Amino acid sequence: MEKDPSPQEINVLVALFAEGRLQEAAALAQTMTVRFPLHGFVWMVLGVVLSNMGLNADALPPLQMAAALSPDDARTHSNLGNTLNSLGLLDEAEASCRRALSLNPNFAEAHSNLGNTLKILGRLSEAETSYRRALEIKPDFVVAHYNLGNTLKDQGRLGEAETSYRRALSLNPNFAEAYSNLGNTLKDQGRLGEAETSYRRALQIQPDYAETHSNLGNTLKDLGRLDEAEASYRRALSLKPDFADVYGNLGGVLKDQDKHDEALACFQQQVRLEPGNLIALHQIASLTGNNTERAPIQYVESVFDGYADKFDIHLQQVLKYEAPEKLVALVNKHLMPTSEKWNVLDLGCGTGLVGVAIAPFARHLVGVDLSAKMLKKAHARNLYKRLERLDLLTMMMSEKASSYDAIVAADVFIYIGKLEEIISEIKRLIAPGGIFAFSVESPDSLSIEAAAQGSHQEYQLRNTGRYSHSIEYITRLASANGFLIQEMVATQLRMESNKYVNGYLVIWKG
Repeated sequence: MEKDPSPQEINVLVALFAEGRLQEAAALAQTMTVRFPLHGFVWMVLGVVLSNMGLNADALPPLQMAAALSPDDARTHSNLGNTLNSLGLLDEAEASCRRALSLNPNFAEAHSNLGNTLKILGRLSEAETSYRRALEIKPDFVVAHYNLGNTLKDQGRLGEAETSYRRALSLNPNFAEAYSNLGNTLKDQGRLGEAETSYRRALQIQPDYAETHSNLGNTLKDLGRLDEAEASYRRALSLKPDFADVYGNLGGVLKDQDKHDEALACFQQQVRLEPGNLIALHQIASLTGNNTERAPIQYVESVFDGYADKFDIHLQQVLKYEAPEKLVALVNKHLMPTSEKWNVLDLGCGTGLVGVAIAPFARHLVGVDLSAKMLKKAHARNLYKRLERLDLLTMMMSEKASSYDAIVAADVFIYIGKLEEIISEIKRLIAPGGIFAFSVESPDSLSIEAAAQGSHQEYQLRNTGRYSHSIEYITRLASANGFLIQEMVATQLRMESNKYVNGYLVIWKG
């Protein structure tokens, strides 16, 4: 049995790997492990080559053998940690990376690999520390700059993430993934034109990058360029036919274009790929006339998290939305003036548009919403004493009885069909003589057949994904819960597809 390969054999093996000739490198390394079974470096190279071929499960045994044969070799432990990470064996990956660093504290790649594992474990501040240490040792470490950018983005530190991505790109101008994630960061900052440019640069470098085609589609949709968004989504699906999220996004674009049959087919395909996808199931229900009781929490979160950055400007300037101001004016009209300001609960507070309107009259303003990104915007207004990220009913059930003088729900019930439980809880929270102000969408006109039979629906899930409520239903709920209807004003709530959405502003007295 030969003990060690010659320097020339080692050089040939390393050269094959460096030139990207992975199949040849793997074959040579396999042969060499038979000839030199106790040589740790040969086992390590075999493992690294297999890992680079995407064969991580096959790479693990050679790397474990290398670590056993070379227990004091930091590179081997670092590479083993990287492969364990890719296999989801995160605790073992962390241990291997830390073993590498105990042997060589200035091993930049090991710090970076440790950061990768810590990031997946959700320990973002520790991951950041690892990447920054790697960059102290090796300032031109492109991948560490990129991964630091990813970690900063996950912490919501978008400006710093942008800086890291741009540093990576200054070192490697052909780094498609960095351009793509830079595009995501720019999009999250509302810089849609720059995001589009970044995505297109990524696709120049890597035209078959399905995720980037999808992200470009999202940006084009936000820019109102629906035909181009559709084309980007379809390109993503041509590259990755099982890309479930893209079927949902394409369905949303087609729905916005009034191509309802095509949209329905997309949502149905999404459900085939993800049978438990509640957002897609809600869209299917809205397009097939299935009158569900409420929109899923996941759907509402998705809509408003994606809408948060442009919500105020788009809603007020484009959609001509004035419901918060109008509702607060009606509250002011009907709530008896006192020497003290009011305790107010803002249901579905969003970015705080109701809060802005009612703050001058409020002593204690509380908001609740499902969307973390919307609540972040509301918090920045510095108007609310308390903001809760909860389902409305869950939040209200934890509040004290008769604790609010006014409760406002502006464009909230459009995501809830059946209102009995909500209204009952609102009644419990309203102080005697208090006011509940809310808006609802008007139902579609009845068909001739339904009208002739005198039938009507109390609430209706429309193909927009939102609910409308009948006057009869609203009236019955008021009576059943001991509210007095003070006022019910027909109004145009907002614009949609260049048409006004009709609805009502309603004032009840407790």
